[in-house]
Amino acid sequence: MLLFTSTIHAEPPQTTLPDCSTILPSEYQWQALDWSHLRAADLPRAFKIFPDQQPDCARDAAMCSEAESKRSIEVDVDVFFQDSAIWSKPEQLQSYMALVNRYYQQARITFNFKFRPANELPTWAENRNQLTIIFAAAMPAPAGKVADAFGNLPAGKAVFNDVLMQRQDRHANPYFLMGKPLGHELGHVLGLAHTQDKALLMTQGTSPQNALDILPEQALIMRVMALQRFGGKLDPVSTCH
Repeated sequence: MLLFTSTIHAEPPQTTLPDCSTILPSEYQWQALDWSHLRAADLPRAFKIFPDQQPDCARDAAMCSEAESKRSIEVDVDVFFQDSAIWSKPEQLQSYMALVNRYYQQARITFNFKFRPANELPTWAENRNQLTIIFAAAMPAPAGKVADAFGNLPAGKAVFNDVLMQRQDRHANPYFLMGKPLGHELGHVLGLAHTQDKALLMTQGTSPQNALDILPEQALIMRVMALQRFGGKLDPVSTCH
């Protein structure tokens, strides 16, 4: 089992995290998956969102071979607050981000969340190859609808609107209310489509039946995207053991 928790930065100022073991209850653990029987070039299109915008392993076999390895990957994520009435401080999100990093160890992926000043927020068309998440009051999706949350692969961005936190009756575990949607929408940006299985992270919606499991095929899709599109780094140094 690989255990990483969130590396969270505020620029400026720097935010000091509490001891990693105290952020989440110790029972929240996930094992790294085995995808050694899979090849990145042969993954089912049904698991992919915007499959035609995903990397072609025939053109970049070396990168796909690295994704197929068991090496850990770290991805930088820029985080912005935009007019949210709920979210304004990095420490509000520490437990949720730690949870996401725990269950993304199924894919051996760690997110390095970096909080950025609101005046640096890129437009929707900018910084498409920089994974970005935005906590907003009511930001519409590209089609114009204000959803609870959405992840958009073409833009490289995930958005979480304040209405999401009005769904507290949907999940019995308070960590999962934001922790499940946060990882779910990052999954979309990293190339995953919805699934029907309630045990999986990528099932649509938040309910008491949700689990946070990832399939080996899904893990490999995200690893390819993390390396090819979003500048993922191999073999990062863990801040927690």
